[in-house]
Amino acid sequence: MTNHVYLIDSDGNLRFTRKGLDELTSYFANSGIDIKTIKTLDDYYKARKEAAPMFMDMLVERSNRWSHNSEFDLLRTALFDHPDDEVKRKLRIVE
Repeated sequence: MTNHVYLIDSDGNLRFTRKGLDELTSYFANSGIDIKTIKTLDDYYKARKEAAPMFMDMLVERSNRWSHNSEFDLLRTALFDHPDDEVKRKLRIVE
């Protein structure tokens, strides 16, 4: 099994890709999880569940690297608790 953040070999051993390490090391660390301890897909799912309360913080951090255009501006506005009228205004700009 393969995706952009981890690879799993035929024995079920999980290892993170460079992208996975870059994206997830600090996310898990913020929840007290050392990414090096995640060795299986089950470990990964358990770590994600434990780190879930930190997800929005991670998303805010990632959003700082998104492009600065009207589509991403709309996404930031919708995701981070802005008033509905502001979301609707920005949606009209994108449309």
